[in-house]
Amino acid sequence: MVDPVHRIKIRLPDGSELEAEGSPDFVERQRTDFLERRALPAAQISEAAARTAAHDPNHAQAPAGPHISWETIAETHGRTLQLRSKITGKGQEKDACLALLACSEKLLSLAKPTAALLAKWLRASGYPIQRVDRVVQEAISQGEILASGSRRARRYELTAPGRLKAFLLAEQLTRLITGPGGPRFSPQTGPGAQKPPIWPR
Repeated sequence: MVDPVHRIKIRLPDGSELEAEGSPDFVERQRTDFLERRALPAAQISEAAARTAAHDPNHAQAPAGPHISWETIAETHGRTLQLRSKITGKGQEKDACLALLACSEKLLSLAKPTAALLAKWLRASGYPIQRVDRVVQEAISQGEILASGSRRARRYELTAPGRLKAFLLAEQLTRLITGPGGPRFSPQTGPGAQKPPIWPR
């Protein structure tokens, strides 16, 4: 019996890409190595900074992980979630889904929102989508989002690589809105209001 061939493709906002094909174990090792090379855990960073400061108090400390202000990048009204700045460019709806799922987990303590909720949040954030399942299909095939249930009970959640990319997007949004030198945020007046793009077209 021939072993099944698994494929994975990951593309991070900084342009880094990984494509792997082979057995499940091989693909998983490639994915883990790729992500570990680009995301040193915050605990290790803080520990390294503490050791450096102990030996050299005048040495600049290393950053303690990404700077993300969840309350800054998204607004909440009950169970309604809305991004304050629009992500543009190729795959913008998919990337917005990743960011919204991360915001849902952090701001609403809702790690697995329904398809109906995610679609509502996308439209409120300026993405006039028709069907959310088509928007997230690429993220599911790339291993960034997990789907469970069916039809109205369909729910979505971030995987480990999906959460990493979502946090990178959230950090970009935070920098865009809060500065320095970035466009200033002004509250929206409705779902169709213009939003500063995270990247230029």
